[in-house]
Amino acid sequence: MLFFLGRKELIINKNSILFVILAGGQSKRFGGGYKTFQKIEEISIFDRIINFLKNRNLDVIINANSNYKQFNKKNIPVIKDIKKGFQGPLAGIHASMVWSTKNMLNKKWLFTIPSDTPFLPNDLLEKFLENYDNKSQIFIASSNNKIHPVVSMINLNLLKSIEEEIESNNRKIMEWVKKHKYRYIEFQVKDFDPFFNINTKFDLKQAEKLISNKIKK
Repeated sequence: MLFFLGRKELIINKNSILFVILAGGQSKRFGGGYKTFQKIEEISIFDRIINFLKNRNLDVIINANSNYKQFNKKNIPVIKDIKKGFQGPLAGIHASMVWSTKNMLNKKWLFTIPSDTPFLPNDLLEKFLENYDNKSQIFIASSNNKIHPVVSMINLNLLKSIEEEIESNNRKIMEWVKKHKYRYIEFQVKDFDPFFNINTKFDLKQAEKLISNKIKK
């Protein structure tokens, strides 16, 4: 699919974007159990994200370092970190970029989605594309004066750069991002933050309340 913005010239081809669900962590703050498989209104967080992406006919892979059987049920490629030891999102992004450059040569961008965000905005990709400019190499979601570095669209030509960053033992995404041309993509907060993420069981209860209140309206 080709995206046009009003009368503007062609911006970007959706088929050049590969989405990765970053599920390579250990869910330590959740206090037991793999948080992305926790259910909200009978649907797991992971299934909510998968359904969101698949309903939009987007190409998807999963970055995970455990729970392979559960992930494999979705018949979606599962990519392990190359850098061992649960090094965080940068390691997952790196492994996904390496896999993409070897297996999907038509891809130019990697779009990262954390595996604990059940309320992604309906216009997620459209908003990124509307604010695309050919000078920036990284685009990052923001909402309510808060940035969300793990919701980002990254040019695959930064593979060498991220490899060097991994080797330097940096785990902070923004430290790497700030070495490149980047841009924030602002999303409006209405009833709740669309990038609300679940780290703890308290967060899960809050998410259940949000869903319940939304259904009642």
